[in-house]
Amino acid sequence: MIMMKKMNIINLSLYRNIINNSRSIIIDRLLIILIIAYHCDHHNVYDKININNQQQRSLLSATTTTTIMVMADWDSWWTYEGISGPDFWGRLNPKWSHCSKGRRQSPIDIDTELLIYDPYLNEINIKGDYIDGKLINTGRSINIEVDQEKSIIITGGPLSYQYTLSNVTLHFGRENNRGSEHSINQLQFSGELQFYGFNGQLYSNWSEAKRSPNGLVAISTMIKMTKNMSTNVQLKLMINSFKNISNRGDIQQLNRLYLKELLPDTKQFVTYEGSLTQPACFETVQWIIMNKPLYISGHQLHQLRTSLKNDGHQDNFRPIQQLNHRIVRTNIINHRLISDLRLKYDLDEIEFNVDNTYNKQLCYVNQPVAYKASNKPIT
Repeated sequence: MIMMKKMNIINLSLYRNIINNSRSIIIDRLLIILIIAYHCDHHNVYDKININNQQQRSLLSATTTTTIMVMADWDSWWTYEGISGPDFWGRLNPKWSHCSKGRRQSPIDIDTELLIYDPYLNEINIKGDYIDGKLINTGRSINIEVDQEKSIIITGGPLSYQYTLSNVTLHFGRENNRGSEHSINQLQFSGELQFYGFNGQLYSNWSEAKRSPNGLVAISTMIKMTKNMSTNVQLKLMINSFKNISNRGDIQQLNRLYLKELLPDTKQFVTYEGSLTQPACFETVQWIIMNKPLYISGHQLHQLRTSLKNDGHQDNFRPIQQLNHRIVRTNIINHRLISDLRLKYDLDEIEFNVDNTYNKQLCYVNQPVAYKASNKPIT
C-alpha cells in the first residue's frame, strides 16, 4: 500500500474564474489533470492528456508533488460561458455525456413550417391555485423550489401520467432582444419561464424521475418586452423580490404566487420530446411551449438584471440544439384564417372530408406566420 504524505482537498469551482480569464496552456492542462484524477485511478495521467513535452511535464510535476484528491463540486462548476460553458458540459463530467452526445436535446428552434397538427392534443389541466416555495439565486439563474406539502398536479395535453410541479426557472439575457432558450423561426424572446414537474405516479421524487423514462414535464412560456400592453402582475411580484436575493446562494421564502396568472390564457401549445437544458441534460422531458407570451416592460427587464450581482448580468440560456428529425406537434388552429384562405384558393387545395375535417390546414403561431400541418393521426 502506498502511503500518502500529504493530501490537499481542491474545489474545482475556485479555479473557474482563473481559467475563464487565462489562455495559459499549463493552467488549462492542470485543470484537465485534476478532472481526470477525480474520475480515474491516477495511472499514466500525463499520457491520458497527451503531454509529451518534458518541460511541461516537469512544471506540472512540481504542482502535483503530493497526492491530490479532487472534490469536484459539479453543480457549482458549470456555467453558461467560457471553458465551463455549454460546449464543454459533456466533456467535463462523464455523467453529463448526454449534453454532447444526446440526440433529443433541448432547447430547439420551433420552425413553424415543420409543425404537425395533432387533433388529439387536449388542453393542459393544472390542479392547484398558487405556489409556496423558496426563491433561490443560483448564480446562474433564478429558481423557485416548490413546497411539496401543497402539491400542484399537471395532466392533459400530450401527458399520459400525472406530474407534480417541482421547480420553476427563469431565463433571461444581457440584452432585451435575447434571453429565451427556445426560439420561434429563429427569433428569441426577452426571457423564458419554465415550470418543471416530475411523474408522481411512477417515481417518488425529482431526482429519481429526471433520470427515468416519462420522468419530467416542462411547461414553458416566452417573456416578451412590451411598451403598450399591461405587464404580468405575478411576474412583477417575482422581480420585485429579486432585490432580496442579489447574491449567489441567497434564498427567500415566497408565498402565494398564483400559478394560473403566471401562465398565459391559452389552450394552444407546441410539444416535443427533449431534455433538461442544464447538466446532466437527461433526455426525459416532455416539453410544452404555450402559444402566448407573458409581457414585461423594459424597466422590469433592467430591474431584473441589476437586482442580481455579478453572475446575474450574463446570458443564462443554453444555445439551440439540433432537432434530429424529431416530430414537433401542435394543437394550434386558426379557423378564421382557414375561412379567409378558402376564398382565395380552390377548395381542392384544402380537401374537406365528410366529417368536416381537413387534410391540409393553415394555422397561426404567436407571429404573423402561417404554416401547413397535417391532421393525420400520429403513429
